[in-house]
Amino acid sequence: MIKMFSAFTEEIDDVNAAIDEIMSQLDIENSLMKNSIGILHCYYEFIDSGVVKALSEKLPFEVVGITVPYVCLSGRISSLGLMLNIFTGDDVNFTTGLSEKIDIGGGNIAEITQKLCDGILEKTATGEMPPMLMTYAPFLHVLQVNADEFVGKISDCFPSVPVFGALSFSERIDFSECYTLYNGESYENSAILVAVTGNVNPQFLTMAVPRKNIIGELATVTKSEGNIIHTINSMSVEDYVISTGLIEKRGELEKLYTTPMIAKLTDGSTIIRVCIGGDGQGGAVMGGHVPEGAEIGFVLLELSDIVSTSEEIVKSILEISNGRNIVIYSCMARIDFMGVTQRELEIKTICSLLGEESNFCLVYAGGEIFPQQLSGGEYASHLQNFSLTVCIL
Repeated sequence: MIKMFSAFTEEIDDVNAAIDEIMSQLDIENSLMKNSIGILHCYYEFIDSGVVKALSEKLPFEVVGITVPYVCLSGRISSLGLMLNIFTGDDVNFTTGLSEKIDIGGGNIAEITQKLCDGILEKTATGEMPPMLMTYAPFLHVLQVNADEFVGKISDCFPSVPVFGALSFSERIDFSECYTLYNGESYENSAILVAVTGNVNPQFLTMAVPRKNIIGELATVTKSEGNIIHTINSMSVEDYVISTGLIEKRGELEKLYTTPMIAKLTDGSTIIRVCIGGDGQGGAVMGGHVPEGAEIGFVLLELSDIVSTSEEIVKSILEISNGRNIVIYSCMARIDFMGVTQRELEIKTICSLLGEESNFCLVYAGGEIFPQQLSGGEYASHLQNFSLTVCIL
Protein backbone atom coordinates (compact mmCIF):
# COMPACT_ATOMS: atom_id res chain seq x y z
CA MET A 1 0.00 0.00 0.00
CA ILE A 2 1.29 3.43 -0.97
CA LYS A 3 0.57 6.67 0.82
CA MET A 4 1.17 10.06 -0.79
CA PHE A 5 1.69 13.38 0.89
CA SER A 6 2.66 16.63 -0.78
CA ALA A 7 4.18 20.08 -0.37
CA PHE A 8 4.23 23.23 -2.47
CA THR A 9 6.09 26.53 -2.77
CA GLU A 10 6.39 29.48 -5.13
CA GLU A 11 9.51 30.83 -3.38
CA ILE A 12 12.18 30.68 -6.06
CA ASP A 13 14.87 33.14 -5.01
CA ASP A 14 15.34 32.49 -1.28
CA VAL A 15 16.54 28.92 -0.92
CA ASN A 16 16.25 28.77 2.86
CA ALA A 17 12.73 30.21 2.83
CA ALA A 18 11.67 27.73 0.14
CA ILE A 19 13.04 24.75 2.05
CA ASP A 20 11.46 25.95 5.30
CA GLU A 21 8.08 26.36 3.60
CA ILE A 22 8.22 22.89 2.07
CA MET A 23 9.41 21.15 5.21
CA SER A 24 6.76 22.90 7.30
CA GLN A 25 4.11 21.15 5.21
CA LEU A 26 5.65 17.73 5.79
CA ASP A 27 5.94 15.57 8.88
CA ILE A 28 8.94 13.59 7.76
CA GLU A 29 9.73 11.98 11.12
CA ASN A 30 6.23 10.61 11.63
CA SER A 31 4.90 10.17 8.08
CA LEU A 32 7.58 8.15 6.33
CA MET A 33 7.21 4.40 6.14
CA LYS A 34 9.89 1.82 5.29
CA ASN A 35 10.50 2.89 1.67
CA SER A 36 9.91 6.28 0.03
CA ILE A 37 10.55 8.32 -3.08
CA GLY A 38 9.99 11.97 -3.93
CA ILE A 39 8.50 13.02 -7.27
CA LEU A 40 9.33 16.64 -8.04
CA HIS A 41 7.61 18.87 -10.62
CA CYS A 42 8.66 22.49 -10.84
CA TYR A 43 9.28 25.61 -12.89
CA TYR A 44 12.80 25.49 -14.33
CA GLU A 45 14.10 28.53 -12.39
CA PHE A 46 14.06 26.44 -9.21
CA ILE A 47 17.15 24.72 -10.64
CA ASP A 48 19.17 27.90 -11.16
CA SER A 49 18.21 29.29 -7.76
CA GLY A 50 19.48 26.17 -6.00
CA VAL A 51 16.17 25.09 -4.49
CA VAL A 52 16.04 21.74 -6.35
CA LYS A 53 19.49 20.73 -5.18
CA ALA A 54 19.02 21.93 -1.60
CA LEU A 55 15.66 20.19 -1.25
CA SER A 56 16.95 16.92 -2.68
CA GLU A 57 19.89 16.99 -0.26
CA LYS A 58 17.55 17.69 2.65
CA LEU A 59 15.28 14.70 2.05
CA PRO A 60 16.24 11.18 3.24
CA PHE A 61 15.20 9.39 0.03
CA GLU A 62 15.71 9.63 -3.71
CA VAL A 63 14.05 12.48 -5.58
CA VAL A 64 13.23 12.37 -9.30
CA GLY A 65 11.10 14.48 -11.60
CA ILE A 66 10.83 17.01 -14.43
CA THR A 67 10.45 20.73 -15.01
CA VAL A 68 6.96 21.76 -16.11
CA PRO A 69 4.93 24.95 -16.64
CA TYR A 70 1.94 24.17 -14.39
CA VAL A 71 1.45 22.28 -11.14
CA CYS A 72 -1.62 21.88 -8.96
CA LEU A 73 -2.57 20.49 -5.57
CA SER A 74 -5.91 20.93 -3.86
CA GLY A 75 -6.36 24.70 -3.57
CA ARG A 76 -2.93 25.51 -5.05
CA ILE A 77 -2.47 26.27 -8.76
CA SER A 78 0.74 27.77 -10.12
CA SER A 79 2.65 28.40 -13.34
CA LEU A 80 5.75 29.30 -11.27
CA GLY A 81 5.57 26.68 -8.56
CA LEU A 82 7.36 23.66 -7.15
CA MET A 83 5.37 20.61 -6.08
CA LEU A 84 6.85 17.68 -4.17
CA ASN A 85 4.86 14.44 -3.93
CA ILE A 86 6.21 11.80 -1.57
CA PHE A 87 5.21 8.17 -2.08
CA THR A 88 5.86 5.92 0.90
CA GLY A 89 4.96 2.40 2.07
CA ASP A 90 6.09 -0.52 4.19
CA ASP A 91 5.34 -3.19 1.59
CA VAL A 92 6.44 -1.38 -1.58
CA ASN A 93 9.79 -0.46 -3.02
CA PHE A 94 11.03 2.11 -5.51
CA THR A 95 14.03 1.37 -7.72
CA THR A 96 15.37 4.24 -9.83
CA GLY A 97 17.73 4.65 -12.74
CA LEU A 98 19.13 7.50 -14.82
CA SER A 99 19.99 6.95 -18.47
CA GLU A 100 23.18 7.87 -20.23
CA LYS A 101 23.08 10.98 -22.43
CA ILE A 102 20.67 10.75 -25.36
CA ASP A 103 22.30 11.81 -28.61
CA ILE A 104 20.73 14.52 -30.75
CA GLY A 105 18.77 12.65 -33.40
CA GLY A 106 18.26 9.64 -31.12
CA GLY A 107 20.83 7.39 -32.75
CA ASN A 108 21.58 5.75 -29.40
CA ILE A 109 18.06 5.80 -27.91
CA ALA A 110 17.54 2.04 -28.17
CA GLU A 111 20.96 1.27 -26.67
CA ILE A 112 20.76 3.66 -23.72
CA THR A 113 17.15 2.65 -22.96
CA GLN A 114 18.16 -1.01 -22.94
CA LYS A 115 20.97 -0.19 -20.48
CA LEU A 116 18.56 1.80 -18.32
CA CYS A 117 16.12 -1.11 -18.16
CA ASP A 118 18.90 -3.65 -17.56
CA GLY A 119 20.08 -1.54 -14.62
CA ILE A 120 16.60 -1.54 -13.11
CA LEU A 121 16.27 -5.29 -13.56
CA GLU A 122 19.67 -5.84 -11.95
CA LYS A 123 18.77 -3.66 -8.95
CA THR A 124 15.41 -5.31 -8.34
CA ALA A 125 16.87 -8.80 -8.81
CA THR A 126 13.58 -10.55 -8.05
CA GLY A 127 13.18 -12.24 -11.41
CA GLU A 128 9.62 -10.93 -11.59
CA MET A 129 8.19 -8.08 -13.62
CA PRO A 130 7.22 -5.02 -11.52
CA PRO A 131 3.52 -4.14 -11.25
CA MET A 132 4.24 -0.75 -12.84
CA LEU A 133 6.93 1.56 -14.12
CA MET A 134 7.11 5.34 -13.99
CA THR A 135 9.28 7.26 -16.42
CA TYR A 136 10.33 10.86 -16.93
CA ALA A 137 12.17 12.23 -19.94
CA PRO A 138 13.20 15.53 -21.51
CA PHE A 139 10.99 17.08 -24.19
CA LEU A 140 12.38 14.65 -26.74
CA HIS A 141 11.14 16.61 -29.75
CA VAL A 142 13.88 19.18 -29.04
CA LEU A 143 16.45 16.38 -29.22
CA GLN A 144 14.92 15.22 -32.53
CA VAL A 145 14.10 11.91 -30.87
CA ASN A 146 11.02 9.78 -31.49
CA ALA A 147 9.62 9.47 -27.95
CA ASP A 148 7.66 6.39 -28.95
CA GLU A 149 10.89 4.54 -29.63
CA PHE A 150 11.92 5.27 -26.05
CA VAL A 151 8.60 4.07 -24.61
CA GLY A 152 8.53 1.09 -26.96
CA LYS A 153 11.97 -0.06 -25.89
CA ILE A 154 10.94 0.06 -22.22
CA SER A 155 7.93 -2.10 -23.11
CA ASP A 156 10.19 -4.55 -24.96
CA CYS A 157 12.28 -4.95 -21.81
CA PHE A 158 9.23 -5.16 -19.52
CA PRO A 159 6.55 -6.91 -21.60
CA SER A 160 2.97 -5.92 -20.69
CA VAL A 161 4.11 -3.89 -17.66
CA PRO A 162 2.20 -0.58 -17.58
CA VAL A 163 4.43 2.46 -18.11
CA PHE A 164 3.16 5.80 -16.77
CA GLY A 165 4.88 9.18 -16.78
CA ALA A 166 5.51 12.43 -18.64
CA LEU A 167 7.92 14.53 -20.67
CA SER A 168 9.37 17.79 -19.43
CA PHE A 169 8.19 21.05 -20.97
CA SER A 170 8.70 24.80 -20.91
CA GLU A 171 6.80 27.61 -22.59
CA ARG A 172 9.93 29.21 -24.03
CA ILE A 173 9.58 29.74 -27.77
CA ASP A 174 12.49 27.41 -28.54
CA PHE A 175 11.36 24.79 -25.96
CA SER A 176 14.61 25.22 -24.06
CA GLU A 177 14.89 24.77 -20.28
CA CYS A 178 13.27 21.31 -20.33
CA TYR A 179 14.96 19.14 -17.72
CA THR A 180 14.74 15.85 -15.92
CA LEU A 181 15.63 15.95 -12.22
CA TYR A 182 17.54 13.22 -10.42
CA ASN A 183 18.72 13.56 -6.82
CA GLY A 184 19.37 17.28 -7.02
CA GLU A 185 20.92 17.41 -10.49
CA SER A 186 19.25 18.48 -13.74
CA TYR A 187 19.67 16.89 -17.16
CA GLU A 188 18.72 18.05 -20.65
CA ASN A 189 19.56 14.73 -22.33
CA SER A 190 18.81 11.93 -19.84
CA ALA A 191 15.70 9.96 -18.94
CA ILE A 192 14.60 8.43 -15.65
CA LEU A 193 12.94 5.09 -14.93
CA VAL A 194 11.33 4.02 -11.65
CA ALA A 195 10.19 0.47 -10.92
CA VAL A 196 7.43 0.28 -8.32
CA THR A 197 7.36 -3.18 -6.74
CA GLY A 198 5.51 -4.88 -3.91
CA ASN A 199 1.91 -4.41 -2.83
CA VAL A 200 0.71 -2.02 -5.52
CA ASN A 201 -2.31 -2.40 -7.77
CA PRO A 202 -2.48 0.65 -10.03
CA GLN A 203 -5.48 1.60 -12.14
CA PHE A 204 -5.28 3.86 -15.16
CA LEU A 205 -7.72 6.19 -16.89
CA THR A 206 -7.45 8.51 -19.84
CA MET A 207 -9.66 10.98 -21.65
CA ALA A 208 -8.82 13.34 -24.48
CA VAL A 209 -11.45 14.40 -26.98
CA PRO A 210 -15.05 13.47 -27.86
CA ARG A 211 -15.12 11.04 -30.79
CA LYS A 212 -18.35 12.63 -32.00
CA ASN A 213 -16.31 15.69 -32.99
CA ILE A 214 -14.24 13.84 -35.60
CA ILE A 215 -14.39 15.65 -38.96
CA GLY A 216 -15.81 13.44 -41.72
CA GLU A 217 -14.79 9.81 -42.22
CA LEU A 218 -11.71 8.19 -40.77
CA ALA A 219 -8.71 8.22 -43.12
CA THR A 220 -5.65 5.96 -43.32
CA VAL A 221 -2.00 6.87 -42.85
CA THR A 222 -0.39 5.52 -46.01
CA LYS A 223 3.19 6.67 -45.44
CA SER A 224 4.94 7.71 -42.24
CA GLU A 225 8.34 7.62 -40.64
CA GLY A 226 8.76 8.12 -36.92
CA ASN A 227 6.77 11.18 -35.90
CA ILE A 228 6.40 12.48 -39.47
CA ILE A 229 3.30 11.61 -41.47
CA HIS A 230 4.02 11.91 -45.20
CA THR A 231 0.71 10.87 -46.73
CA ILE A 232 -2.90 10.26 -45.69
CA ASN A 233 -5.15 8.37 -48.12
CA SER A 234 -2.17 8.53 -50.53
CA MET A 235 -2.35 12.36 -50.51
CA SER A 236 0.28 14.63 -48.98
CA VAL A 237 -0.82 15.63 -45.48
CA GLU A 238 -1.11 19.26 -46.60
CA ASP A 239 -3.39 18.34 -49.52
CA TYR A 240 -5.48 16.03 -47.34
CA VAL A 241 -5.96 18.66 -44.64
CA ILE A 242 -6.83 21.30 -47.24
CA SER A 243 -9.49 18.91 -48.57
CA THR A 244 -11.08 18.78 -45.10
CA GLY A 245 -11.23 22.57 -44.88
CA LEU A 246 -9.05 22.78 -41.78
CA ILE A 247 -6.47 24.93 -43.58
CA GLU A 248 -6.77 26.96 -46.75
CA LYS A 249 -3.33 26.59 -48.29
CA ARG A 250 -0.01 24.83 -48.02
CA GLY A 251 2.42 25.96 -45.34
CA GLU A 252 -0.24 26.27 -42.63
CA LEU A 253 -0.02 22.92 -40.83
CA GLU A 254 1.12 24.61 -37.61
CA LYS A 255 -2.43 25.97 -37.32
CA LEU A 256 -3.52 22.42 -36.43
CA TYR A 257 -1.70 22.50 -33.06
CA THR A 258 -4.99 22.78 -31.16
CA THR A 259 -6.89 20.46 -33.52
CA PRO A 260 -5.91 17.04 -32.16
CA MET A 261 -5.84 13.84 -34.17
CA ILE A 262 -7.25 10.51 -32.99
CA ALA A 263 -5.36 7.50 -34.33
CA LYS A 264 -6.52 3.90 -33.95
CA LEU A 265 -3.57 1.51 -34.16
CA THR A 266 -3.53 -2.04 -35.49
CA ASP A 267 -2.90 -3.44 -31.97
CA GLY A 268 -6.27 -2.06 -30.87
CA SER A 269 -4.96 0.86 -28.84
CA THR A 270 -5.82 4.49 -29.50
CA ILE A 271 -3.44 7.42 -29.37
CA ILE A 272 -3.94 11.17 -29.56
CA ARG A 273 -1.55 13.36 -31.53
CA VAL A 274 -1.04 17.08 -32.08
CA CYS A 275 0.55 18.54 -35.19
CA ILE A 276 3.60 20.61 -34.34
CA GLY A 277 4.06 21.87 -37.92
CA GLY A 278 5.04 20.93 -41.44
CA ASP A 279 8.20 19.16 -42.58
CA GLY A 280 8.64 21.46 -45.61
CA GLN A 281 7.74 18.67 -48.03
CA GLY A 282 3.99 18.40 -47.56
CA GLY A 283 4.21 16.15 -44.51
CA ALA A 284 3.31 16.84 -40.87
CA VAL A 285 5.58 16.72 -37.83
CA MET A 286 3.48 15.19 -35.07
CA GLY A 287 3.91 15.07 -31.31
CA GLY A 288 4.67 11.34 -31.59
CA HIS A 289 4.63 8.49 -34.05
CA VAL A 290 1.58 7.63 -36.16
CA PRO A 291 2.39 4.34 -37.89
CA GLU A 292 1.34 3.38 -41.37
CA GLY A 293 -2.05 1.72 -41.41
CA ALA A 294 -3.41 3.76 -38.51
CA GLU A 295 -6.95 5.05 -38.98
CA ILE A 296 -7.01 8.75 -38.14
CA GLY A 297 -9.41 11.64 -37.79
CA PHE A 298 -8.99 15.28 -36.84
CA VAL A 299 -11.23 16.60 -34.09
CA LEU A 300 -12.81 20.06 -33.90
CA LEU A 301 -13.16 21.28 -30.33
CA GLU A 302 -14.82 24.01 -28.34
CA LEU A 303 -14.13 25.10 -24.76
CA SER A 304 -17.15 23.10 -23.64
CA ASP A 305 -15.48 19.92 -24.93
CA ILE A 306 -12.45 20.49 -22.70
CA VAL A 307 -14.72 21.01 -19.72
CA SER A 308 -16.88 17.97 -20.53
CA THR A 309 -13.92 15.60 -20.87
CA SER A 310 -12.52 16.95 -17.58
CA GLU A 311 -15.84 16.36 -15.88
CA GLU A 312 -16.15 12.87 -17.35
CA ILE A 313 -12.73 11.69 -16.24
CA VAL A 314 -13.16 13.09 -12.72
CA LYS A 315 -16.46 11.22 -12.46
CA SER A 316 -14.62 8.01 -13.39
CA ILE A 317 -11.84 8.77 -10.89
CA LEU A 318 -14.28 9.26 -8.04
CA GLU A 319 -16.06 6.01 -8.88
CA ILE A 320 -12.93 3.88 -8.41
CA SER A 321 -10.40 5.85 -6.33
CA ASN A 322 -11.84 4.89 -2.92
CA GLY A 323 -9.49 7.19 -1.01
CA ARG A 324 -6.36 6.19 -2.91
CA ASN A 325 -3.75 8.52 -4.38
CA ILE A 326 -4.49 10.21 -7.70
CA VAL A 327 -1.73 11.32 -10.10
CA ILE A 328 -2.87 13.25 -13.17
CA TYR A 329 -0.78 14.32 -16.17
CA SER A 330 -2.34 16.60 -18.75
CA CYS A 331 -0.98 18.13 -21.95
CA MET A 332 0.04 21.78 -22.26
CA ALA A 333 -1.74 21.84 -25.62
CA ARG A 334 -5.02 21.67 -23.71
CA ILE A 335 -4.13 24.86 -21.82
CA ASP A 336 -3.00 26.55 -25.04
CA PHE A 337 -6.32 25.65 -26.68
CA MET A 338 -8.25 27.49 -23.97
CA GLY A 339 -6.51 30.80 -24.65
CA VAL A 340 -5.33 33.53 -22.31
CA THR A 341 -8.65 34.42 -20.66
CA GLN A 342 -9.68 30.81 -19.87
CA ARG A 343 -6.19 29.39 -19.35
CA GLU A 344 -6.91 27.70 -16.02
CA LEU A 345 -10.46 26.57 -16.79
CA GLU A 346 -9.66 22.86 -16.96
CA ILE A 347 -7.43 22.98 -13.88
CA LYS A 348 -10.11 24.69 -11.82
CA THR A 349 -12.78 22.30 -13.09
CA ILE A 350 -10.76 19.25 -12.06
CA CYS A 351 -9.80 20.69 -8.66
CA SER A 352 -13.36 21.72 -7.88
CA LEU A 353 -14.85 18.34 -8.78
CA LEU A 354 -12.20 16.27 -6.98
CA GLY A 355 -12.65 18.42 -3.89
CA GLU A 356 -10.48 18.88 -0.83
CA GLU A 357 -11.04 15.31 0.34
CA SER A 358 -9.21 13.77 -2.62
CA ASN A 359 -5.46 13.22 -2.35
CA PHE A 360 -4.33 14.26 -5.83
CA CYS A 361 -1.71 16.08 -7.84
CA LEU A 362 -2.12 17.54 -11.34
CA VAL A 363 0.74 18.36 -13.70
CA TYR A 364 0.80 19.88 -17.20
CA ALA A 365 3.65 18.46 -19.25
CA GLY A 366 5.07 18.06 -22.76
CA GLY A 367 3.64 14.60 -23.39
CA GLU A 368 1.89 11.92 -21.39
CA ILE A 369 3.09 8.33 -21.25
CA PHE A 370 0.10 6.10 -20.70
CA PRO A 371 -0.58 2.34 -20.57
CA GLN A 372 -3.76 1.27 -22.32
CA GLN A 373 -5.14 -2.12 -21.35
CA LEU A 374 -6.11 -4.12 -24.42
CA SER A 375 -8.91 -6.66 -24.77
CA GLY A 376 -6.62 -9.53 -23.83
CA GLY A 377 -5.63 -7.87 -20.55
CA GLU A 378 -2.11 -6.91 -21.62
CA TYR A 379 -0.90 -3.32 -21.59
CA ALA A 380 0.29 -1.29 -24.58
CA SER A 381 2.10 1.85 -23.43
CA HIS A 382 2.32 4.85 -25.73
CA LEU A 383 3.16 8.53 -25.72
CA GLN A 384 -0.04 10.57 -25.78
CA ASN A 385 -0.73 14.19 -26.74
CA PHE A 386 -3.65 16.43 -25.79
CA SER A 387 -4.74 13.94 -23.15
CA LEU A 388 -5.66 13.70 -19.51
CA THR A 389 -3.97 10.61 -18.06
CA VAL A 390 -4.53 9.27 -14.57
CA CYS A 391 -2.85 6.73 -12.30
CA ILE A 392 -4.68 5.71 -9.13
CA LEU A 393 -2.52 3.86 -6.62
